[in-house]
Amino acid sequence: MQCLITRLLVILLFLSQAVFAQTTGNISGTINGAENTPEEGAHIFLVQSSYGVTSNSEGKYLLENIPVGEYILGVSKIGFQEQQFEISVNANETTTLDISLISATYHLDEVAVYGQKRRTIHAIRLNAPLEQTPLSLNIVPQELLVQQQAISLEDALRNVSSVSKFGSYGISDNINIRGFDIGLAGGPENYRINGVMLRTPYSNYVEEVQVLKGPASILYGDVEPGGIINFVTKKPLGYDHATLELKIGEYGLFRPSIDMGGKLADKLSYRLNTVYESSNSFRDDVSNEQFMIAPSLLWNIGNQTTLNVDALFMQNEATIDWGFPVGLSIERAQQLDNSNFYGYPDGTSRGNNNMVTTTLVHRFSKSWQVRNVTSFSNQNRLLHDVYPIYNAATDSVAFSFGDYSERSRTNTFSNFLDISGEVQTGSVKHRLLAGFDISHISRPVVGNFVFPIPGGLSLNDPVWVNTALSSAPPLDDDVSPFTRRIGFNIQDLVSLFDDRLNLLIGGRFSQFTDGTNYSGDAEEPADNPETSESRFTPRVGFTFEVIDNLTLYGSYAESFSSVTPQPGRGLDNPEPLLGDQIEFGIKQSLLNDRLGITLSYFDLNRKNVLQFEIINANGSISDPNNFRANQSGEHSSQGVELDINGKLLDNWQFFGAFSYFKTEVISEIVQSGDSEPTDFAGNELPNNPNTKFSLWTQYTFKQGIPGLFIGGGLFQQGDMFGDKFNSEENIIEGFTRLDLMLGYQYKHFRFQLNAQNLNNVETFQRSIFGSFVPQPPRRIVASIAFEL
Repeated sequence: MQCLITRLLVILLFLSQAVFAQTTGNISGTINGAENTPEEGAHIFLVQSSYGVTSNSEGKYLLENIPVGEYILGVSKIGFQEQQFEISVNANETTTLDISLISATYHLDEVAVYGQKRRTIHAIRLNAPLEQTPLSLNIVPQELLVQQQAISLEDALRNVSSVSKFGSYGISDNINIRGFDIGLAGGPENYRINGVMLRTPYSNYVEEVQVLKGPASILYGDVEPGGIINFVTKKPLGYDHATLELKIGEYGLFRPSIDMGGKLADKLSYRLNTVYESSNSFRDDVSNEQFMIAPSLLWNIGNQTTLNVDALFMQNEATIDWGFPVGLSIERAQQLDNSNFYGYPDGTSRGNNNMVTTTLVHRFSKSWQVRNVTSFSNQNRLLHDVYPIYNAATDSVAFSFGDYSERSRTNTFSNFLDISGEVQTGSVKHRLLAGFDISHISRPVVGNFVFPIPGGLSLNDPVWVNTALSSAPPLDDDVSPFTRRIGFNIQDLVSLFDDRLNLLIGGRFSQFTDGTNYSGDAEEPADNPETSESRFTPRVGFTFEVIDNLTLYGSYAESFSSVTPQPGRGLDNPEPLLGDQIEFGIKQSLLNDRLGITLSYFDLNRKNVLQFEIINANGSISDPNNFRANQSGEHSSQGVELDINGKLLDNWQFFGAFSYFKTEVISEIVQSGDSEPTDFAGNELPNNPNTKFSLWTQYTFKQGIPGLFIGGGLFQQGDMFGDKFNSEENIIEGFTRLDLMLGYQYKHFRFQLNAQNLNNVETFQRSIFGSFVPQPPRRIVASIAFEL
């Protein structure tokens, strides 16, 4: 690996010297919109390069110090078609190109500018700048994902305040937002793809990652109150392009990918993304493999109507790694080799994800449109795992919690229809949204449990000696638990005083139903009740522009989510999980709207949190019959966040995030076996660092060595408790991690080298079962891409 990196650096130096001798030129012009009026905020860029600027208030733009040669210049802005032009750059000359924009009815979800002027449709369903929406939305754009060579959701979320990960269960990440877990059981409720309820692993089909913080029930129904994670997928661009990339890195990373697209006909465009990934780990016997293909079609049916069809086909296989044995303290774990693997070498999580989504949009006028999104997905999963337990008496590893295998299939149908537009009543503007959605999720599951497993492992030299023990029987689709959701929502963003004051008022009526369908040879029991719950959830908020580019905002929102009944565990008719949040803060745009800053305070609460008590303290945590359920949990979280994003200069990008918050258990009583109940009131929730800080910047050289770009970042995380007892011996110490990046673009070739965790920080994450998982040490990742 070191030899390969040395050769790549030599190549980079050679190319840099070659370009240094080149001369450059400029490109300038004016961007005009409707009625030949200047358009501010249009993005002008050279295709497949790092050169790009934004038009000013007079519609003018200037690209400076461009190496001589032939280029394709692109221009894009929300509400207009993306256009491309062939252009020549001559030495010491300025090439002039004036452009007239053409109205479009698609790509409304894309981000065209930086800072608080950004607009996004998918996460908040309002075609309004962020500065006019009283919500907390963090966007991790494609350029940042590329700069950091992000290949996982955790890589992307490292840039978002108040978000943390705690362990994985095979191919599923467990995420906290503002202190509260979302989708802990692997469900899709708090995950979206283009605004539709789906949960699939992160991969190259993602254009950007959006995190909508706080209760979002007004838009998405019964969801956890922490927030929503939404993937915006890559869409057809309407012109021919192709990128072939190869990523290689330490621990056997091999990741070729293709991103290509173009026109199939005058009104039909396509895009195709595919990737294969294979990687080992610094942990012994741990590996993962992924194959993904994601085609997308865009049909411009007419001047006002478009149809977008997205598909995703993905296969994943990953070793289930619980880290060190359950019950082993961090103090003891720090004395052991982080590469030690204590699980079952063939214990894996295998899955495939298949999805098809159609988006039909019709615009009645410039400001009114109707949109219908329909999605079908099928996810198959096979788990096989053991649960290593620390035996303090012998200072070794036991498997008293047993061996478990599971087979499941999740089928999801989802559809939402909304109509949105603007109405002007005198000096008051209304941006209205009304929508209806329905979804149906079924998840037949079957498992096989073996308990206990004889024998064990050495802590210092773990060698698996058992054979495969359990196997999952065939899945019976005739017995299918389901959840059905129906919702109606309406909201109005009222704007007064030339949009300086904006009032958001909205509400949603939701109903969810849980039950079990029996078909085929399955015999339906005489007592097969369905449980239903209905709820109205409001949201109100405001933004007020005190002075130009400085806006105050505040909001109040509620949420609820369904709790699965636990028959036989004392919870046949559970109450829904309820959440509420008060938030207020400041949004500011600087440097001619190139840089956006948001400072916020939040007070988030949830109650009726489901807890499980162990009946037999000596039994297995994998045995579903060894638990009883209660809803005694009530938690709160308060904190402040600072988010900065945008450009200090046209060639200097900057992304920063800081959060300080503290969680508290208001009430929670849990009993283990016959011991006295434990009251966790006053404790903090585990897996939540009180402080988190991230800073990333990239600078692209325009002079000297045009095409050379450098970047780097700091990622800091404070101390956090590793268990619900807030034990001193299980505090996960804070750390500061350093990443660096160096890259070079020469015509169609792009080379990039990333050093991740350069200072080789050693830290842990806590898994959902309480074990501590070592995190990756220093890693070098290199990529080379050919772009057309």
